[in-house]
Amino acid sequence: MCIDYRVVNTFIKLSNYPLPLIDDLLIGFESAMWFMSLDMASGFWAIRMTERAKLISAFVCPFGHFQWVRMPFGLKNAPLVYQAVINNCLWGFVRLPPEEEAEVDRDVLDFLQLECPRGGVTEEKVLALTDTMTVFQRNIPTPSHMGPVLGRISYIDDIAHGAVSWDQLCEDLNKLLFRLRYWNISASLPKSEFGKQSIPYLSHEISAEGIRATPKIAKGVQDLPFPNTLKGVQSFLGSLNYYHKFIEDFPVVAAVLYELTDEQIRSKRDLSRAKESFEILKRKIVSTPLLRHPGRTKPFVIIQHANRWAACAVLGQEYDGVIHPVRYTGRVLNDEELRYHIAEKEAIAVLRVLQVFRTLIEGCPLEVYIRYSVLKWIIQSKTADGRCVSWGVTLSHWNLDIRKVKKDEDGLAAIMGAGITPRDHLGEVAVSLVPATGLVKAPLVISVEMLVYDFEGVMLSFDGAAKTSTRRGSCGSILWKLPGRSVMEAHGFILEDVTVNDAEYSGLLKGLQMVRERDIAELVVVGDSRIVIQQVQGLINCHQPNQQRKLAVCEALKKTLHFSQIGPCKARFQPGR
Repeated sequence: MCIDYRVVNTFIKLSNYPLPLIDDLLIGFESAMWFMSLDMASGFWAIRMTERAKLISAFVCPFGHFQWVRMPFGLKNAPLVYQAVINNCLWGFVRLPPEEEAEVDRDVLDFLQLECPRGGVTEEKVLALTDTMTVFQRNIPTPSHMGPVLGRISYIDDIAHGAVSWDQLCEDLNKLLFRLRYWNISASLPKSEFGKQSIPYLSHEISAEGIRATPKIAKGVQDLPFPNTLKGVQSFLGSLNYYHKFIEDFPVVAAVLYELTDEQIRSKRDLSRAKESFEILKRKIVSTPLLRHPGRTKPFVIIQHANRWAACAVLGQEYDGVIHPVRYTGRVLNDEELRYHIAEKEAIAVLRVLQVFRTLIEGCPLEVYIRYSVLKWIIQSKTADGRCVSWGVTLSHWNLDIRKVKKDEDGLAAIMGAGITPRDHLGEVAVSLVPATGLVKAPLVISVEMLVYDFEGVMLSFDGAAKTSTRRGSCGSILWKLPGRSVMEAHGFILEDVTVNDAEYSGLLKGLQMVRERDIAELVVVGDSRIVIQQVQGLINCHQPNQQRKLAVCEALKKTLHFSQIGPCKARFQPGR
């Protein structure tokens, strides 16, 4: 029998009692060796209905008019009410009223050290009270000794628990069963597990080593063909979202699939990258790695991976000298973030970990492996502005041990477990999976403050100025050797019949000509002219004919040089400032 409560649910005020996050239910097992999982029997039928609830949920069928005396399925507040009852059972907030407690078995009351209610309690009195008020409305507090049973909460009717020893597990189970009997809730023996070294829980497998994914989609997924409709692609991605914490660099691989349109799929146009992404995801979901239980007695390790269109990271911990994954996370960058420098995208990846796993890692020391020193600069710099200020405020709350590595071979790869792929290898896989958003040419913007202490190479700084009334101006260019900021070469020039932008372009061109005369391995160009910088980056168009000519000369010089970065710079780094 199935009752349609859609109309009834529109008139029911939604309860504000929250359901727990599944990720929060999968932690706290780091010291457990023996496990048990319980699934309640009869579900919502263990909850009595008030008189008002009976009237609201009444239904008509060919056999007559009926009212529920126990809570049915289908009412929108039913899961929330049941969650509140189970949580109260596990934690001991309120007790049964005397009228209902009189129906509890005497051995249960003795075990819970509760006094048996005195005086006669008639059935009419019990019904009168239960028909008008719930146990939460009666709000009779439990005695202080009747506190938490397991120290854990359930997901509606699913309970998982682990203990450090067999005796402790048996003791916890005994306490739990007596508490369930007190609330007249039964456990389903066929659907429960007791005294196991691993248990299934919410489509996961929990053991002493960690947690594994047990997705239903893994059965036969290797032979799953590429979907013929957009709805099929969305269904596939939706089934993977539940296990995104098990899939390394999930946003990087799946970005191509999220961009597909129904017309593109039906016409089978340009699906090579999408099909490759589909096959990679199938392999990943079949072979999901073991995620270690997070322990708060040792530091966490953050290993980021950022590319043109996504920022991802691994949260891990060290076991026996090897870093094992605890969780994976990441996201696709938005349109504005696509134009960030790769060093800033690394910062986004680290901030993502701090945001998503805040409750997991707060208060613990963090070791962060990065390729740029941006995080140190953001935290310590007194000249940061814009988004770096808010990032710095957020990062300052954490105990970060920032460790810079240039390549995975610098020692990081040697201590990474099998569940963590070297960053260089991830970059090689991502080359063929670039989504449309990743094809957007991102400007190579960098702040000179990020390079001062760690960058090895040459920096060209330029500037220009002009007086509007006389159209006379000047420009200058300086070549700096980094690190150390020693001056390699510097020149200044007097200009006639120029505007400010003309003078700034002249400073850039004079500097590039200086660079062309030298054998420079890597060059970073910085300047105080926002217009010139953005035109060279291709962010804005150049409409003035004389500046278009200078821009063309600049583009020609760039092709002959190792021109790696160009970006804005504080005025104090400019010639003559």
